[in-house]
Amino acid sequence: MVKEYDVIVVGGGPAGGQCARNLSKKGHKVLLVEKFKSFEENNFSSAGMTLAPMTEFNLPESVVGSYWDNLGIQCTKGLYTWKGNKTKGVVLDFGRLRQFLADDSVKNGADVLMGHKYLKKEYKGDKVITHFLNITTKENVTYQSKIVVDGTGPVRKVMYDDRNDEPELVVATGIEYLIKVKKEVYDKYKDTLFFFLGYKWAQNGYSWIFAMEENILKVGSGKLYINEETKEAKSMKQITEIVIDDYLKLGKDDYELIDIHGGTLRYSTSIKDTFYKDKVVAIGDAISTVNPLGGEGIRYAMKSADLAAKHVDSYLKTGKENFGQYRKKWRAKHLFSWQLCELAARRVYTKYTDAQIEERMQAYHKITDIDVVINTLFEFKFSKIYKRVALLYYNLIGDKIKNVMNPSSKEKYKKSKKR
Repeated sequence: MVKEYDVIVVGGGPAGGQCARNLSKKGHKVLLVEKFKSFEENNFSSAGMTLAPMTEFNLPESVVGSYWDNLGIQCTKGLYTWKGNKTKGVVLDFGRLRQFLADDSVKNGADVLMGHKYLKKEYKGDKVITHFLNITTKENVTYQSKIVVDGTGPVRKVMYDDRNDEPELVVATGIEYLIKVKKEVYDKYKDTLFFFLGYKWAQNGYSWIFAMEENILKVGSGKLYINEETKEAKSMKQITEIVIDDYLKLGKDDYELIDIHGGTLRYSTSIKDTFYKDKVVAIGDAISTVNPLGGEGIRYAMKSADLAAKHVDSYLKTGKENFGQYRKKWRAKHLFSWQLCELAARRVYTKYTDAQIEERMQAYHKITDIDVVINTLFEFKFSKIYKRVALLYYNLIGDKIKNVMNPSSKEKYKKSKKR
């Protein structure tokens, strides 16, 4: 006999875990399915964010790897830092975050199924029959539900049976080394969220150094695949090792390599994803929630889960489908800012030369404080930086007018008129 649930959430990432957490709290019978045997597997996410999500999603301190006060951006030539006078954000332990969300769902009455890979779905009357493969025993197991949530991230495994049905997607990939270093090396980065821009340290993207627990650093690189590769293009593995070898100046004997992990992101330009179809609701990276500029994905994945859960809850209680509003609300709130982020990302990561990046970073550094930069990178808020840039250009134009109309210039102007 097939076991039945109200909702099956496929994928135990931040979006899937948060959705299961919300719906189980509402009293619905929920099954959360994760293809890996442990949340420590596939533990890829740089996971740097502000403090806001900790309160927004009621997250415990146990999911935090470290706290940061400052922001740093190393370009090919210059280093630009923004100092904070208090803690500004966190770097999460991605595995512990997902484990917490699953455990909290179980406390609310949900079931969690680990080590099972999604195979296919089919329909029986008004029910969805979902098939999974036990990755250890290779046994095919089946569950039934009223609705299914696709939390499989950029693969969008549940929503699209045929990949030809997907919207046009941009591909980005990343790799990250988790290394243990000496205290004097760790102390240089423990309070700073540190990024790299420019051809020397990154190609068609950015690289990073994020501190975790004592003496542990995340060092990684990400790339957008938009322009054609050049002959000089380096792999992300090579770039990451350049950061370790040439920037951190660490030889193979100077650090312990704990883990290497990576992932691929596929997002739709202008968020043209399918949010709902045939009793399947998409959340997280399955609807392109990642910020293309700052790379933050966790917060907006969880936001999408919160919004989707409200519509799933309403459907389960009333039987009425109103998921068009889910897509409409999400796009109304995020689309314009998301498009600005994507435009900025394409320019900075794939079009600007090193000299252009350096020039713009010098200008931004002069006119912004850390809160303005945080709003731009993490909050999709551009108004403050636009105002600062406008003021900068206003002052530059004003200086040029003053230089043109200095006293000697005025005298020459008067003399020329007399002639």
